[in-house]
This record gives sequence, C-alpha cells and structure tokens, in this order.
Amino acid sequence: MRKPFLSLILSAALVVPTTAAWAHEPGTYESPIVEERVKRFKQSGADIQAIFKKHIGAGNYAAIEEAALRMAAWGRQMPDTFPEGSSSVGANPDIWENFPDFKNKAEAFANAAMQLKAVAGSRQAGPVKSAAQAVGATCKSCHQSYRIKH
Repeated sequence: MRKPFLSLILSAALVVPTTAAWAHEPGTYESPIVEERVKRFKQSGADIQAIFKKHIGAGNYAAIEEAALRMAAWGRQMPDTFPEGSSSVGANPDIWENFPDFKNKAEAFANAAMQLKAVAGSRQAGPVKSAAQAVGATCKSCHQSYRIKH
C-alpha cells in the first residue's frame, strides 16, 4: 500500500512545477511567446540605456550600430509576438483593440532604430544622441498607449 501512495505523491510533484511555470510567478510567463517578448523588451531597454550611459561617451559606434540593428529587428518582429489572446501583466488590452496603431508604433520604433544605425556610421556624438533620443521617443509613445507599468 505504501508504494502506490508514494508513486502518487511523486507523480503529483512532477506535475506541479510544469503547471506553476505558466503562473505569474517571478521569472515565469504564461506562454513562450510572452516570455520571448518580455526578453526582447528588456534587451531593447538595456540597449538604449547602454547607448546613452556607455557607448556614446566611449565613442563605441560599432556597439551602437549593433544595438540599433537588434532594436530594428525587434520592432519588425514585435507585432508577431502579440497574437490575439496572448495577454500579459504589462500589456494593455488596448493593444489588440487598436492593433493597426500598435503595429504602426512598432514600425516607427524599427525605423527610428535603423535611422540610429545610419547616423552611428557618421561617428558624431551629437547626431547619434539625437537619433537615440528619437528611438526613445518611439518607446515612450507606445508605452503611453499600451504598457501597464506595475
């Protein structure tokens, strides 16, 4: 009688972590696509911060170009990571109600990032800073409409 009971307990222990991975616990997300978009948003945030706090001052324009390409790629892919019905804690449901506008904002982000990449090729801090600020403005525009900050 002990063996079936022990098997039941072990089976339950194996199932619980699998279901908990879909809960809103720190570091876990309800689906792989939500996990991917959170990761990509964090990467873009880190990239833009590094551009302002590190790369411009150091004259590391190659790093700025790399970050700009990453952000542009993310801007083009972003709408695909918001399929209908894929809610998450920081995503305002208005995203799906106004999806064409959301897509336009993602495209504006991608375009601003590509402009930053082009300007970084000039190796001039002033224009690069202005282009990076334009990227940041596209982030802010979208956040004001579609991000729920907790």
